[in-house]
Amino acid sequence: MSPQLRGQQPLVQVDRVRRVITKLKNEDSAKLELDCGFKSDLGFRVFKLSESNFTTWDAEQANDAEGLARQLFDHVDHIRQGRTEDDLLHEILLKTGLPLTTPVERVELAGKAVHSVGGGALLVCLSRALTLELIRAMAERAPERVVCLDEGFAKNDQLKANAVQVFKTKGVTSFRTV
Repeated sequence: MSPQLRGQQPLVQVDRVRRVITKLKNEDSAKLELDCGFKSDLGFRVFKLSESNFTTWDAEQANDAEGLARQLFDHVDHIRQGRTEDDLLHEILLKTGLPLTTPVERVELAGKAVHSVGGGALLVCLSRALTLELIRAMAERAPERVVCLDEGFAKNDQLKANAVQVFKTKGVTSFRTV
């Protein structure tokens, strides 16, 4: 890090990067396209370390029936309030061991948004209303791994069991719900 940047606050550095990108887009966009042969992405992301988007199981909580019932009730909807789909997606990327720079493409399958990660090796579906058609459409893409929201099965154990079997027959090595 240069001595000039050492004392600056992170937000000042982010603002500086944004100004440089704006200048490059305005003044040098044609040159960048010619040099690279394609339109380059000059954007960037800023992440802030925070608590998990999912509530965690508290092993220290009372082990009596009442404490267990309270904790089970708290985990019916375990996604913290105010969290976006991008928040959930990036935490899932980190928890699956993928870097935040892994390419992610948003595709539509059976009328629902699905995130295709790493060229389709991982499919992440954060829909809260999964269907058998969507499960089959994801399986047809033959990913290595699939992650879905547990609440997407809407207490439909039959759909979840079918999803396990559909993914297994298509060679999906890992199917998880969060």
